[in-house]
Amino acid sequence: MPEQDRPQDFDPAMQTDGRTKDEVAAAIRRTNYGDEGPHTFAPEFPTIAPALMIDWSVVEAFLKACRSAGVGYALGAKVPNDNSVPGRDFTAVDCSGFVRAAIRRATNPIVPIPDGSVVQQDWVQAKGFMRGTVADGSLKDGKIRIAFLNPQDSPEGVGHVVLILNSATVESHGGVGPDSRPFTGVGWQAKAKVYLLS
Repeated sequence: MPEQDRPQDFDPAMQTDGRTKDEVAAAIRRTNYGDEGPHTFAPEFPTIAPALMIDWSVVEAFLKACRSAGVGYALGAKVPNDNSVPGRDFTAVDCSGFVRAAIRRATNPIVPIPDGSVVQQDWVQAKGFMRGTVADGSLKDGKIRIAFLNPQDSPEGVGHVVLILNSATVESHGGVGPDSRPFTGVGWQAKAKVYLLS
């Protein structure tokens, strides 16, 4: 879908698809906290900020496979496992499920990033990844970043997470599903917390 035709929603993760209030609340919890709920991670205090060895070509291939298979967005939807085939084993995925699957597929050995955007941010902070600024997301410096929108900064209480490389996101968001779009630092992105992954 061309950028000019996309909805300019503040909260890129909210999409209820006619679900009941309780179903939406459960899906929001799953998107924010994953199936296991909130976690507490012990801070690691590394002397040097960690870096993930992410094969970006694998991230792009996963995005392309999802798009080609018509995978959409659904609040609380997850990729069943690391061998799941887009379109066959899953037809929808939320933001945190997509980012988790992309990182797990693009790292060797597999980085055991948890699920849920809030839990993922807690994990990134505990591991000691370097916190940057919103403006860093617009850099074209060949570095991979991850950005989070906290639920409290969203009108619907839904968090969001994206991967960023050279000012373009790789993400799954409401109304579209797996997608890439510019990281400009406006709209919901202005409230994002950005961290350097590699």
